Amino acid sequence: MPVYDQVKQALQDVLAPEIQALKAEIKRLDERFSGLEEKMVARLEGLQQEMVVQIKRLEERISGVEGKMESLRNELLAEIKRVDGKVDNVKNELLAEIRRVDATMEGLGREVRTALEIRERLAALEARVGIGRP
Repeated sequence: MPVYDQVKQALQDVLAPEIQALKAEIKRLDERFSGLEEKMVARLEGLQQEMVVQIKRLEERISGVEGKMESLRNELLAEIKRVDGKVDNVKNELLAEIRRVDATMEGLGREVRTALEIRERLAALEARVGIGRP
């Protein structure tokens, strides 16, 4: 038998069982990984469903909070309008009172000027007549 065939046969005798053992190990690992992959996929699907449920629950809560906020906003706007109305009423009353005080002050100013004019005239008459003040 030629050397090539002898080397080939020797290699096959030594390596063939090792190759077969490696193939068997690879097949076993493939099956194990396939099982793990199926478990992971199932677990991930379960987690995804759980997340969807939680997200829906959160969306419902957010929607409820948004509704409450809108209600509070409307109440606040109504209260602001009510207070604005009261402020406008007080402002109008205050302006009316200021106008009344201004009118009174103008009247008093005219009376004071009239009194001063009368006093000056009286002093001038007294000076003409020669009446002195004590």
